[in-house]
Amino acid sequence: METKDRLKEIRDALHALAQPLAAVTGMVDLLLLECDENSPMLPEIKMISEQLQRVLEIVAEIRRLAREPLSEPKRFQVLPDL
Repeated sequence: METKDRLKEIRDALHALAQPLAAVTGMVDLLLLECDENSPMLPEIKMISEQLQRVLEIVAEIRRLAREPLSEPKRFQVLPDL
């Protein structure tokens, strides 16, 4: 499989991964809005929200790396023997 094809598959997989993560993040954000400040669940919900955000940032960074153009292999000039 060619490198360009492999990168497209990676981008597609990351997009597919980001969609449910974004949906879960939205649901957790709603829980945060509805959760009472004195709820014993609040710290856990905040932690879940923070970790989901971290995963989304990791996915975004990998997607960014996968979009970068591939550099051409460097060509070296062969020098004659001295």
